[in-house]
Amino acid sequence: MTPPKIMLMGVGNVLLSDEGLGVQFLNEFKPEELPDNVELLEGGTAGLELVHLIKETDFLIIVDAINAQTEPGSVFRFCPEDIRVFPEKYQVSFHQVGILEVLALADILGNTPQTLIYGVQPKSLEWGMDLSEEIKAVFPRLKEQMFKEFGQINAASSFLAIPHAE
Repeated sequence: MTPPKIMLMGVGNVLLSDEGLGVQFLNEFKPEELPDNVELLEGGTAGLELVHLIKETDFLIIVDAINAQTEPGSVFRFCPEDIRVFPEKYQVSFHQVGILEVLALADILGNTPQTLIYGVQPKSLEWGMDLSEEIKAVFPRLKEQMFKEFGQINAASSFLAIPHAE
């Protein structure tokens, strides 16, 4: 049996400090430590151009800054269809064309991979390429979580269970 194709995509604008955390997070991985069926993709702020890049993917994990108006470094894990858990005042993406629009177009085209989003609350959105200490501190735990996701996908062709509030 062929293992599922997994893509870990980091998105964001690296010129706006923590807004680029998704892209900068990919630097935590060395190619030799990734399973053979895992591909890294710097999505940057590409928007709709990403649709064709994800069409051959079975499982997509996205890391992005999310404005949940909470403590910097807070991590949220959700599926696109669970987006209703966020109050309207929260922004799921800071980009002009958000990742949810990319996934919606992929769905229309019949190319939507199973998708999971890890959103991290940024501290700073100022001009600059350096991440805040609060964001850097999250990366080791987030990296460990990615390897758990990869293992679960390879073992059971599913993401780790997402606990839902009762």
